[in-house]
Amino acid sequence: MIFINGFTDDLSISNSFSMKKLFFILLIFLGISYVGLSQGVGIGTISPSPSAILDIKSSTKGMIFPRTSSSTRIGMTGVKGLTVYDTTMSQLYYHTGITWVQIATGPAQNNYWSAFGSHIFNNNAGNIGIGTVSPAHKLSLNGDMYITSGTPTLHLGGDGDADVARILWQLPSNDTDFAITQSLNKLFISRNSGALGFVSDLVVSDNGYIGVGVVEPLTKLHVEGGSDVGNASGGFLQLGSSTSTNVGFDNNEIQARSNGAVSRLTLNYGGGGVQIGNATTPAAYQLSVNGKVICEELKIQDSNNWPDYVFGENYSLKNFDELRNFIDVNHHLPNIPDAATIEKNGIEIGDMQKRMMEKIEELTLYILQLEEKTKILEQKVEALRQ
Repeated sequence: MIFINGFTDDLSISNSFSMKKLFFILLIFLGISYVGLSQGVGIGTISPSPSAILDIKSSTKGMIFPRTSSSTRIGMTGVKGLTVYDTTMSQLYYHTGITWVQIATGPAQNNYWSAFGSHIFNNNAGNIGIGTVSPAHKLSLNGDMYITSGTPTLHLGGDGDADVARILWQLPSNDTDFAITQSLNKLFISRNSGALGFVSDLVVSDNGYIGVGVVEPLTKLHVEGGSDVGNASGGFLQLGSSTSTNVGFDNNEIQARSNGAVSRLTLNYGGGGVQIGNATTPAAYQLSVNGKVICEELKIQDSNNWPDYVFGENYSLKNFDELRNFIDVNHHLPNIPDAATIEKNGIEIGDMQKRMMEKIEELTLYILQLEEKTKILEQKVEALRQ
């Protein structure tokens, strides 16, 4: 082994032993192959690669870079390409001509980067930081990131526009592009419609409004576009599974369905009443409508105390004098509310139907009484004629 620490300033070589011969002898002792000025120098090989100025080959030994402490390294005069091993940091550094840059990272005697086939991975048990020395998560990125490999593509960044942040990815199954874009105080989720370009399907405004099919949502949830609600279509909005119970909405309809067929729509089941229009719903009622109601059929189901009791043997039907006196005093029929009461409280259709039926049945009895008296009078008149 030969150790060369340098030559002293007063080293001299005799004329009879030229510098060229000394250099050649040193090469032999050092095991260095020298192949002309136009080719490289080989250590451990007599055939250095023609593309390398220095070709070092060994299967049992490595190469040691110049070693120095951090303080000494930092005090060096920076030359572009200068490379040293920092013994304080246990890391390789090279100089750019402006600053020192780490070649390898990680604490002493730890190699966090490993290779497996064509893959490289990090076995660091802590966090990884890119652009930050204090990563708070498994991967902390300070700055933009651009990843592309054909399909799919993930892009985080502004595309040169500070007001735009975009994520793009492509689904290989149907070759469809989607984009999430932030622009003009809105977040857009868009799809690629081919020749038409990206179409914004979902918009979130800075005021919290969400638009589906509309770029300028005017309320908390603004939906535009869709089919007319029907048995087989979801309308503009569908709640629930198409193969089970669901509710469909379009711009002016609500429809309940069950597995594609029209089903019962229940409002406020188990809760309070339902109001339509600017109405109030008293506690005892389930539906309040401010305005007129029209329908082809209305069923009032109230089977209690239907007035067939009028035709019972024990029913006390007022005679004509009693009825006449009651009307003269009260100005309404017996068991019928007066006008002031109805004006104040309204009427209940089911109850009023029973009261009216009571009067109709009483009227029928009065007619039958008159018919009986008429027969008697006719018999008397006929007898007088004979």
